[in-house]
Amino acid sequence: MPKFLIIVESPTKIKTLQRFVGSNFAFASSYGHIRDLPSDEFGIDIDHNFEPTYIALPDKRKVVQELKKAAKQYDTIYLAPDPDREGEAIAWHISQLLGKSANIQRVSFNSITKEAVASALKEPRSINMALVNAQQARRLLDRLVGYTLSPLISRKLGKYGKNAISAGRVQSVALKLVVDREKAIEAFVPHEYWNITAQVATEEAAFSAYLYSIDGKRVEKEIPTGKEKEVTSISNEATSTQIKHELEEAAPYTVLSVEKKERRRNPEAPFITSTLQQEASRHFHFSPSKTMLIAQELYEGIELGADSEGLITYMRTDSVRIVPEAISDVRKFIEQKYGKEFLPYEPRAFHVKKSAQDAHEAIRPTQVLRTPDSVKKYLSQDQYKLYTLIWKRFVASQMESAIYDTVTCDIQANIHYILRATGSQIKKPGFLHIYEEKDDDASEETAKILPDLQVGQSLDLKQLDIEQAFTRPPPRFTEASLIKELEKCGIGRPSTYASIMKKISAREYTVKEKGRLKPTELGRVVTEMLETNFEGLMNLGFTADLEDSLEEIAENHAEWKEILSAFWKNFSRVLEEAKEHARPPRFPTDIPCPKCEAPLQKVWSHSKFFLGCSRYPECDYTSSLEEQSFDRSDYREDFDWDQPCPKCQAPMKVRFGKFGPFLGCTIYPKCRGIVSIPKKGEETDHPCPAIGCDGSLVKRHSRFGKEFWACTNYPDCDVIGNSIDAVDEKFLNHPKTPYVAKKKTTKKKTTRKTKKSS
Repeated sequence: MPKFLIIVESPTKIKTLQRFVGSNFAFASSYGHIRDLPSDEFGIDIDHNFEPTYIALPDKRKVVQELKKAAKQYDTIYLAPDPDREGEAIAWHISQLLGKSANIQRVSFNSITKEAVASALKEPRSINMALVNAQQARRLLDRLVGYTLSPLISRKLGKYGKNAISAGRVQSVALKLVVDREKAIEAFVPHEYWNITAQVATEEAAFSAYLYSIDGKRVEKEIPTGKEKEVTSISNEATSTQIKHELEEAAPYTVLSVEKKERRRNPEAPFITSTLQQEASRHFHFSPSKTMLIAQELYEGIELGADSEGLITYMRTDSVRIVPEAISDVRKFIEQKYGKEFLPYEPRAFHVKKSAQDAHEAIRPTQVLRTPDSVKKYLSQDQYKLYTLIWKRFVASQMESAIYDTVTCDIQANIHYILRATGSQIKKPGFLHIYEEKDDDASEETAKILPDLQVGQSLDLKQLDIEQAFTRPPPRFTEASLIKELEKCGIGRPSTYASIMKKISAREYTVKEKGRLKPTELGRVVTEMLETNFEGLMNLGFTADLEDSLEEIAENHAEWKEILSAFWKNFSRVLEEAKEHARPPRFPTDIPCPKCEAPLQKVWSHSKFFLGCSRYPECDYTSSLEEQSFDRSDYREDFDWDQPCPKCQAPMKVRFGKFGPFLGCTIYPKCRGIVSIPKKGEETDHPCPAIGCDGSLVKRHSRFGKEFWACTNYPDCDVIGNSIDAVDEKFLNHPKTPYVAKKKTTKKKTTRKTKKSS
């Protein structure tokens, strides 16, 4: 019988681990977190030094029972969840449930390979309480904010569909970045500028050049403030046409200067969590959560025929450090596979950021000899893509720099104008032979190769082109660039980036347009509400400082409950003030109030905006946004706007729904009679096919936005179809169906009898 029990957090690891240990070892899984704060109560005793109340998760009760039972059968229990704060906390929670009587050891491995597992089992350790406390501090901080702030925001703003409105310590700051970028885009004023390019030629070859300077001033898209003496801009067609005319008269041109430089480009560091998520997004359009799911599969182990092993090291890391053995292996591989010219004289070392936890090395293949092509048949398409990316990045990181020549040629047109041509040529590809990092916003341009040019050489003008253009606003964030910005600001950690992206999307605070994040109205309202009432919480510097405090706890340089106490002292005061004074944000408009002529405001209430007078409560005027923009001239001129309700003959009025205006009964909800308002061109002269009906067919929209055709005499006539032809085919000879009001019926409640189990 086995003497030792290894408990992991994911059952998918077990199959791989079983191959590395002997028959003395048995396995069990906690299936992730096993204890947490209760979901139906606060769970933190603030009055007793922030003592948390942990409970076994309801869906893990059976797992807990099985672990307790198994623990009694073995001499030693090895806790082997993932090697990070979350994993350390899981190990601690398991130990708390198993009790002090069990002989518990902690083991962790950065990669699931035979060597790494054997080494970890030889050197077990105790649970690192500094890491556990850092995780507890983060969890309790998130609960302090989320459990107290979310209900307040929800009460002030109202419900939004099925989703409760929520706020979070980090997710709200991420949302603020998206909203601030959208504001910058909206405030951006485009400036017109004109590009002037020339096709010039030697006797051997032609190439392009652009207008570089006018009277010694560099030509730019726009003139920055204070730079008027240094730069100029071509801002209109008349100026560009005049310059074109003068350049045409100045031909042929003369080579003024030729500058050649040799440049080196060094490879990027191996992947950390954030850079892996960014590159997977750029190359394959993977979401951060999808990237982490695939990486987890590669880490936990892939069946390679009769063998099974983890293909990459641990994927949640912010360190670019690589262990010496792996560097030695990859250098040997590079020399054998690509040749000595691709191998630098010394191994490359990459700078580890001060804020990095550095608990684990960078993400790399566990065996560099296991090339992507050698394992392709064992991997899914997405696994292969991600493994290839990780493998190439790691190998490239230890390869020689790329070397290329750049050429800058200035061309004299006349005493006023200088054109410039640039080009480059790769001399030695180095690491670019296998990998090149992508950029979110850089345009992909092929480098030009210029002919051999000499100072004083004459150049013929072949063609001159002028092109109008406009300066562009800053681009919206992609998930990849938002993660990059969060990392730059020191906000969030490798284990949280994917969940942050998921939350702001799931809460409907952002939507994607062409792969980029755009804030919804709800997202902007929540951000405005938080910025107005919780400025400190939304401050990037404050959030980053709090992340630094968590690092100090993890390094055992700070006491976790003192950090909680200091945070709560200030936050609770702001919270109480907000409970009394906070109100939904109001956005000014230039629309005058019909009652008092004061400006109207956009006010958020229960999932949408309405217009209200800025002098409220002195003036109580309100209206919907749809009502302000409603124009009867867009609809059929012969439509009867004053017709009575078809159900009860009461007067009707224009109402607005999700799919536009309609006539609704004035005694709603007692009567729910409605009549669609047809737009111009939606009603036809095509007669209704029902026998005895004098109506015609009209296009309508369902409450789900779907178009259909129905009779103008609805509800007296129930003819309906997806198209006019479908109506004719289905309802030809269909008798006219008179409308009959249905009586409401009440269903009796019945009690289902169940047999008692014997």
